[in-house]
Amino acid sequence: MSSMKPRIVATKTIYQGWNRFDIATVEAMDPQGKLRRQEREIIDHGEASVVLTIDRRRGFAILVRQWRAPLIKPGSDPYLLEACAGIIDPGETPEESARREAEEEMGLKIGAMRKVGVVVPSAGTLTERMHLFIAEVSGAHRKHNGGGNPQEGENIEIVEVPLAELFDKARRGEIEDAKTLILAQHLMLEDLEARQPL
Repeated sequence: MSSMKPRIVATKTIYQGWNRFDIATVEAMDPQGKLRRQEREIIDHGEASVVLTIDRRRGFAILVRQWRAPLIKPGSDPYLLEACAGIIDPGETPEESARREAEEEMGLKIGAMRKVGVVVPSAGTLTERMHLFIAEVSGAHRKHNGGGNPQEGENIEIVEVPLAELFDKARRGEIEDAKTLILAQHLMLEDLEARQPL
């Protein structure tokens, strides 16, 4: 790799809506040390928070199911089972965003959360970084039925999945949503480490 970092020298916005779609002109060194310019598509989606909520006493993970437009095509199920997630609003911290989304989508007013990390879900085109959390909840955290923000066209179903079933789905490769798979596997590792003798 060259010591000179690639840099964006020009940007043309093609579309501005929920996301911004840019064509960026990138200047970078090729393997022979020659400076070259290339165009790349960049979708600016903002940063997001994701929280996997678990009711440890009852042994359930609380997930959401909603349709996702890119999955609407013949032969594909557009309804994705996933951990609660949403874009971080201006002025919000990732933690505040995770709490707001949990209350909007699932009706849960969560307290303490554990930060798992930050992931880049699709670095080939998206600027998005996802801040991942795990929160333990109980029935006392339920404030309303959830369902999402109707002004954003959300129609979210809350799905309780036994933790054992969630872990089995992760082992069998049946969790399609990357953020949910990462959080489920992280939780599996935590549980495994907790059972190891000191």
